Amino acid sequence: MKIAFGMIVFEGDYVLQQCLEQVYPFAEQILISEGPVEFWQRQGRTTSLDDTNKILDEFPDPENKIKVIHGQFKEKDDQCMAYMKHINSDIDYIWNLDSDEIYKTEDLKKIIKFLKDESPTSVGVRSCSFYGGLDNYLTGFELNRDNFLRIFKYVEGSTWLTHRPPTIKYPPGIDIQHKHIDSETLWNKTGIQMYHYSYVFPDQVYKKVNYYKDSVSKQNCIDDYFYKIYYPWITGNNNQKKLIEDKFLGVHEFLPSVRGDCYTAPFALSHPESINKSISDLNSKISNQIEKYKK
Repeated sequence: MKIAFGMIVFEGDYVLQQCLEQVYPFAEQILISEGPVEFWQRQGRTTSLDDTNKILDEFPDPENKIKVIHGQFKEKDDQCMAYMKHINSDIDYIWNLDSDEIYKTEDLKKIIKFLKDESPTSVGVRSCSFYGGLDNYLTGFELNRDNFLRIFKYVEGSTWLTHRPPTIKYPPGIDIQHKHIDSETLWNKTGIQMYHYSYVFPDQVYKKVNYYKDSVSKQNCIDDYFYKIYYPWITGNNNQKKLIEDKFLGVHEFLPSVRGDCYTAPFALSHPESINKSISDLNSKISNQIEKYKK
């Protein structure tokens, strides 16, 4: 089973090291497109200015699995296409992997066995999306079936059709008998989910919501989300957090009328191995960034 992990990243150093540590042993290739889309280019950016490039340059790669392509891109569709030019012809599956998505070692083993046994052409993965630190995750809207399509059967000549949602385009003349495994089916059969550190760090959320408001979701996003919801929540006590969630039916940046409920819940499981060994450093990073945004 030969798996290529495909990643696009720009200033995503938050848990990038931990993400790569988890998947490296299971990868045939790790293909990474690094660089800004037009939103960031308009602000004078040409490459990541955080530790992203340092992590990519220094990550141990004794088996030469990692290929990094630097560039500037119109949007994320183009960024995905940039790394697809480097995929090996004998790859069995392309696995769409964001730099803040991490899998436990045991779950990676389970998924590979599942792919061998079931031979799906596409797989959705449930997301345990962390919010405001490492101790709470998002429920409701964030757990919807197939919010995150992640794994696709690869045949030589395939390309990405879109990044949102991830959709593969097979070459003309290829007869594919489609077999999709949705995220709920995968969860119910195997208990597998990804651990998604997507709303953990203030820097991460501040940049994400500004980009989404400008270039992606626009009318669907809550105005002044960072200082209206995220920052008061992450710095508030339990009563203050509850008041925020009651008012907005949760804490996701989309308007409640668009997404429905999206409350937080305490995380009672264990983190992936690479996160567990980094928890102290990650919590320090969160605390330092909270101070940065204090008004």
